[in-house]
Amino acid sequence: MPFLENGSGLTLNEDFFVGYSPERINPGDKQHRLPTILKVTSGSTPEAADYIDSIYATIITAGTHKTSSIKVAEAAKVIENTQRDVNIALVNELAMIFDRVGIDTEEVLEAAGTKWNFLPFRPGLVGGHCIGVDPYYLTYKAQQLGYHPQMILAGRYVNDNMSLYVSSQIIKRMISVGGTPRHARALILGLAFKENCPDIRNTKVVDIIKELQSFGIHVDVCDPWVDADAAQAEYGLSLVEKPERGAYDVVVIAVGHEQFKALGAKGIRAFGKPESLVYDIKYVLPADASDERL
Repeated sequence: MPFLENGSGLTLNEDFFVGYSPERINPGDKQHRLPTILKVTSGSTPEAADYIDSIYATIITAGTHKTSSIKVAEAAKVIENTQRDVNIALVNELAMIFDRVGIDTEEVLEAAGTKWNFLPFRPGLVGGHCIGVDPYYLTYKAQQLGYHPQMILAGRYVNDNMSLYVSSQIIKRMISVGGTPRHARALILGLAFKENCPDIRNTKVVDIIKELQSFGIHVDVCDPWVDADAAQAEYGLSLVEKPERGAYDVVVIAVGHEQFKALGAKGIRAFGKPESLVYDIKYVLPADASDERL
């Protein structure tokens, strides 16, 4: 708000007032939409808070939750995403451990999930414009105030490096079966940061693409949800609308789009050569239908 004051020459809570409600939209989610997600509201004065709360109350059927200050409302938003980020980091780390143990991560999670209070998180890439960003706002502020967060940043480190982990697993598997990465062809199914959504902001799939390319692998990317011009403008990627059948040494299911699920194991394997590797990041296929997965 100092920026508003400096830019306008006006004084907060005298010449102007501020109402604030953090975003809670879940991209690609047709069930949890703006009217059906409870709205956190706040204002720079009690009167401003009442006003903004009353406005949202006219369109939010799920109701509103008015906080005592804008700081509280923003902190709530930040920790919602931070909590999710840390939980995903935990299962990502578990996935790496279970890979070394030689057991299937999904099977372990399903077994643990039979307990009533076990949280149903799954491993994967953490991108997007909120979950991968908000924890840094919180840790930056904490460090400004002399506190150095450990768990939050550790979670960020794990999630930021999952793309490199996946890439290394692909390369190791190719070498172990006698293949060579150089001049091999890979098909990446999905570019968006989450399933059934066209949003490519801060997608970690790009890191997998770059890492595979650094080994000399030719990478094609297919995503029916993503605008081709946006992919080109943002990442310099030319999307493949219809991948070649029987052409790829590696097929990576990077995003769980409904179109990829509809293909099934047979349809996805049809893109690969007879000896191709299928790496399933999102558990789109059954455990016995892929060669590697998180």
